[in-house]
Amino acid sequence: MSNARRRFRREKARLAKAPGIGRKTGETTHGPPKQQVKGPKAQGQGQAKKQNQMPKQSQTQNQNPCQNQDKPGSSKEKIPKKELTASPHSTVESHRHWGVFLSRSHTDAIQLLTRNTSSSSDDYGEKRFLADFRGKRCEFRVWSPFQSKLAAGIMGGITDLHLKSGAKVLYLGAGFGRTVSHVADIIGESGMVYAVEQGPWAARQLTALADRRPNIVPVIDDATMPYKYRLQVPATIDIIFCDLPQAEQVRSLMLNARHFLTIGGYFVSFVRATSSEANVVENLALEKERLKQHQLEPREQVLLEPFKPGFALVAGVSTRKELRA
Repeated sequence: MSNARRRFRREKARLAKAPGIGRKTGETTHGPPKQQVKGPKAQGQGQAKKQNQMPKQSQTQNQNPCQNQDKPGSSKEKIPKKELTASPHSTVESHRHWGVFLSRSHTDAIQLLTRNTSSSSDDYGEKRFLADFRGKRCEFRVWSPFQSKLAAGIMGGITDLHLKSGAKVLYLGAGFGRTVSHVADIIGESGMVYAVEQGPWAARQLTALADRRPNIVPVIDDATMPYKYRLQVPATIDIIFCDLPQAEQVRSLMLNARHFLTIGGYFVSFVRATSSEANVVENLALEKERLKQHQLEPREQVLLEPFKPGFALVAGVSTRKELRA
């Protein structure tokens, strides 16, 4: 054997023993490494390995409770519902006014309540709780006199509001509808409240309130022009509540009473004056005289102190007689 042939075999054996180079990897000393061609069987084994690894990754992700907290739009997120709790330290009793209740507690002041007749969870963020009344479990809503002139009048000692189950009420100057929602609780599902408010800022709130309460009809129009909404409000109104600016109070009440109030129907008006008590009494006297001129007889007045300083509630009846042919 020649010397050249021996050197070739020794070089070949040395390259075969070198690390990272061999026949099993399919690589050679000349050119780039060859890519392995996988058959369908190899590809199936690779996909099976990936599928086996996927559940492990999802398990590790689900083990982290804080992972999806920053994603409010994720479908797995659940908004906690506000649960009602019973108040063991308070007792509920009926008020002399129909549909109004009192809550007496050793740890809190006396509160006005109305029984919730809506299926919605919340209307205006007022306090709600469950209590036993006459052997039944009922849901009640707190009616704050600091946020409602009508509630302030009840706390002030008004004798009769003439609100009964099934009554038809016209509320002029409904605002956002806080007081209207409590009136809807008082008259029940058989009654109806027509809430008149001109401001566009209250249209959305009153419409949303009417969607939750079928016994409320929003009337987005000017209360000084009742002929505009004469087709929305029937002429069989039992009582009118008027909470408008002082300059439009008597005229608006008179016009709406002529259009919608029944013979012998009732009205409640809220009179505003300056902070001094003398001005309140003077304005009440002037208000009564103007109401009498328009066939509206005031029968009772209540100052809304200290809940609504500078306001007074005037309640009365319509003296308009039915015209005979």
